[in-house]
Amino acid sequence: MEPMLLSKIGANLIIMFSLSIIILSLKKAGLLEQLYKPLDKIINSKTVIMVWFMLATTLSAFTIDLTLAYILTPLAVLYAEYRDMNKVDILLATTWGNMVGSEWTYFGGGDDIIGWMLLSDYLGHPLDMLTWARLFWVPTFLALLCTLICLILLTKNQKIVIKTTEYPKITIRMYLVGTIGLIGLCSIFVNSSSWYITAVCALIAGLLVHIDKHMLLQMPYKGFYIWTMCILFGTTISSFIKNNVLFSIPQNAYSLLGIIVILVVVIVLTNIMTNTGLTTILLPLVIGSQFTDNIWLYVLVTKAIGMSYLSIFANSGLAVASSYGLSQKTMFGKGLFVVFSQLVVLTIYFYFMRGMIII
Repeated sequence: MEPMLLSKIGANLIIMFSLSIIILSLKKAGLLEQLYKPLDKIINSKTVIMVWFMLATTLSAFTIDLTLAYILTPLAVLYAEYRDMNKVDILLATTWGNMVGSEWTYFGGGDDIIGWMLLSDYLGHPLDMLTWARLFWVPTFLALLCTLICLILLTKNQKIVIKTTEYPKITIRMYLVGTIGLIGLCSIFVNSSSWYITAVCALIAGLLVHIDKHMLLQMPYKGFYIWTMCILFGTTISSFIKNNVLFSIPQNAYSLLGIIVILVVVIVLTNIMTNTGLTTILLPLVIGSQFTDNIWLYVLVTKAIGMSYLSIFANSGLAVASSYGLSQKTMFGKGLFVVFSQLVVLTIYFYFMRGMIII
């Protein structure tokens, strides 16, 4: 196993542990109730789910999906407990929102960053944000609509109790914990390699609120194990496919059948390996090909790689969500509807956009 991979796994485990400590500290300090206050008057569970979905898809444009999953997933689970809601529905909303919104910008996910770098090298200059938006915003919006409709149809609507909680009095300790927690969260948003800053902030926040043994036992230790196994398995599969499978672009890629074949093949691959790993394999092939409309094909393949809704090791956000209670069975069963709906809509979109997605 490569030392770099072990180092990356170790750093991410520290981040997961530290962010969990920070969020537990915010909870004990009474700050989470303050954050949840704007949603307290909503009594329709589907409305709450849509709010979390839109929050996730908006934030996913500004940070990589793994970082957002670290922060938003435990917050969503604690909110579900706070409102006596089904946490699986909240997990689906935040995770799907995180995934579908990652291509609003080229730094929304690790695979997007790699794809942006490859395309910039091909063009000979950095790809600007306006050009990226022109390439990806329409198919991303279509994918978002498909995902949101599936989320609404697949989650139960129930009336939730209006909270009449007496919010804790604002104290100096609350300000201190909030400030320290914000520094820890922002350090990861700004630079995911700043894990040591987050770790120090977690330690200080934990000491300020006196996190006890009972709270430490609430940490998602099983989830840390699941996430590690997912990364190791996905990386192994990616390496095997890269070294043993040869890819070529179908001759009929421009036909309706060709588009469907490309989408289906890439969807299958992206759900049995990491989407970042598949990006490093396929996009160099696409960009360097002699295909007459390779920018169109680049966007098509990128959107297909993003349809990794079916397995816990295909996407980092799903791996994190699984550690908080989203089962593989639920993930596959409900994710299948999302994948199928996006497949149909994006097939039609890319068929009619042949020759029109250019730089």
